[in-house]
Amino acid sequence: MKLLHKIIIWITYSSPVLFLPFFFLTIDERIDYGKLAGTLALILFIITLIPSIIQRFGLAKEFHLLIKLILPVRRQFGILMFVAAFTHYLAMKVIPTLQFRLPPSLPPYQAFGLVALIFSFALFITSNNWATRKLKSNWKRLHRLTYVIGWLIFGHVLLGGLKSEGAISLQAIIIGVIMVLEIASLIKARVSTGA
Repeated sequence: MKLLHKIIIWITYSSPVLFLPFFFLTIDERIDYGKLAGTLALILFIITLIPSIIQRFGLAKEFHLLIKLILPVRRQFGILMFVAAFTHYLAMKVIPTLQFRLPPSLPPYQAFGLVALIFSFALFITSNNWATRKLKSNWKRLHRLTYVIGWLIFGHVLLGGLKSEGAISLQAIIIGVIMVLEIASLIKARVSTGA
């Protein structure tokens, strides 16, 4: 388990290499790479939510190995999520806009994604021990943006899928279910504590 955690930490420090392929990819390859980076960001985001959902539903014993695997490196998964999401944004929006001198535009699905990315940046730059110490209890308040980010990602994926495929994508269904579980687990935790 410790070796796996060390590997995840090493991958986190190495994550800027995700930007290197931009220099070697054709336009079509860059779009595929951007889509892959977006999918990776979605998976990593979901991984960061899973331990809390499990714990709030009172299932920590049943899923203790999963929690033990994710919790010590959840911060790294969040950092990787931001790097992958930023890579997605560069590949799908920034580079094509600059390369083809496209006029600025922000369709609704891109607006959802951009706001989610901006909020994720706030979490990214505070995902370190120094920020945790300086922000104290405000750190937890700031990181509650995760709930907003989840719904923004849902809107981005849902509207993006409807625009490109004319149908609700499997990714939209998965993040939608995860966000409903997130809300349900928060309600359950609040009811359980009588708050």
